[in-house]
Amino acid sequence: MNETAARHPNRFLADLTQAMRSTAETARQATIDQCQADAKAYVEKLHARTDDEAASLRKGAEADVSAIRDWSKAEVERIRVETEQRIARRRELLEQELQEYNSAIELEIERVQKRVSGFTEEVAQFFEQLLQEADPTVFASMAAQMPDPPTFAESERGTLATEIKARREKIMRSEDLLGGEPEAVVSPPQEPSAEDVAAAAAAEEEAAREARAAAAPKPEVVESTQVVVVGLVSVASIATFKRQLGRLPGVKNVGVSSGPDGEFIFTVGHGPDISLGSLISTLPNFQARVVSERDGVLNVSAHDPEAEG
Repeated sequence: MNETAARHPNRFLADLTQAMRSTAETARQATIDQCQADAKAYVEKLHARTDDEAASLRKGAEADVSAIRDWSKAEVERIRVETEQRIARRRELLEQELQEYNSAIELEIERVQKRVSGFTEEVAQFFEQLLQEADPTVFASMAAQMPDPPTFAESERGTLATEIKARREKIMRSEDLLGGEPEAVVSPPQEPSAEDVAAAAAAEEEAAREARAAAAPKPEVVESTQVVVVGLVSVASIATFKRQLGRLPGVKNVGVSSGPDGEFIFTVGHGPDISLGSLISTLPNFQARVVSERDGVLNVSAHDPEAEG
């Protein structure tokens, strides 16, 4: 009679754990599906806006061509020839602008896809650790720390359109198109020399290179440091320590795994200009301090606040 009563709660806890695992798996798939759906909707929005932006660029270019034609009517043959050259150049710049804009869109889509892949990997690692836990209380505490899916919002792509507009307005000024101040007296048409043509072509190519360099997005540099922590005991404290690391200024991402001797290894991705060792000591409640440091590894001693209870 006593043996049966002792076994019954164990079977109940096993069934409860299995039910919680099933619910967690359902929540995991729903979270990933929602993330992928949001990313797909955002990508479709980017594609839809591309046509409108391209049409706006074409409209602006054609408006410039019309203004140039009106200006050229009052000029002599030399100005007429120069006008045709300016029109051809402006349309070349339009193609360059469209290429830059499309490249920016592709980079934005790639950024979205990388964030989705990173979130999927983070969720997979989280559930790999979660599903190894058999204690329902610890399981519920760990499940509450499930990572949130990323949000998708437009980046600084609008800056590119602003730069293109400013560059177009600069190009449309007479002194920039002509390469100097307009002459007061119109001289008879003269055939430009080969040296002048070569110099003008070189100047245009240099300007185009500078414009492409200014419009190109700067790659983000992320360094990785392993923070090996001794002193953490409870699952709740481990999750809190990870969350606080992720909130430090300059920290991009944090992963955690257990070490062979009871320590926990937090892999921290961060910017190259932050001092991670000095920031760790500011984490509240853990009394964390760096005991040793070598290339890419910080050994940290911490106090588990949950152990006080």
